[in-house]
Amino acid sequence: MGVLKDLMQAVRGGANEVGEAIVDANAIRILEQEIRDAESAIASAKQSLTRMKSSEIRLKRDLSTLAADIADYEQKAISALNAGEESLAGEVAERIAELEGDRDDKAGEQEALNNEVNKIHAMIKARERTIQKNKRELDKVRTVQELQRATESVSRNFAATGSKGHRVSQALDRVKAKQQNWQDRMEAGEWLEGQEGVDDIDAKLKAKGIGTSGGSAGSDVLARLKARQSG
Repeated sequence: MGVLKDLMQAVRGGANEVGEAIVDANAIRILEQEIRDAESAIASAKQSLTRMKSSEIRLKRDLSTLAADIADYEQKAISALNAGEESLAGEVAERIAELEGDRDDKAGEQEALNNEVNKIHAMIKARERTIQKNKRELDKVRTVQELQRATESVSRNFAATGSKGHRVSQALDRVKAKQQNWQDRMEAGEWLEGQEGVDDIDAKLKAKGIGTSGGSAGSDVLARLKARQSG
């Protein structure tokens, strides 16, 4: 039983991992859909809130009308009392009491509705702030995902072109070596031509007896030695 229990737990754990992998792979689309759903819900809530606020405004207007009616009947009741029409004044007072009861009921309804309107409005504002935050997070996730894709693409390109780049580098080195050899041969040819020109000039000068010391070198040395001895 223990082995079977462990196996079932492993299966459930694997299913959870698969589920998490699916969610991770579709995280952006899931978040986008959640944002759209939330925005749709807020739009509906705003419509309901507008209807509630309209009802609350109508109640406030009714309260203003009731207050004016009560004030008017109070003045009429006073006028009846001044005229000695106490019975009529009593009837007016009954009417005033009815209006005040209606006013109190509507005032309680208006206050409760106003509180609900303010509460729902605050909830909508809070939810809108959450949606804006989620949108910013979504933009960050998209940016990171694009950066990851770009990085992976660059890595694949480097891996695919690494060997090719090495071969190209070697080919460039061979071309540079050949160019250097050609330059070396050119310099050697120029040097050889220069040397041949010098040798040719020396030969011509020697043939003409110009600039050659020949056998006079010994007599010159002997004369220099004798001059040194006599001095």
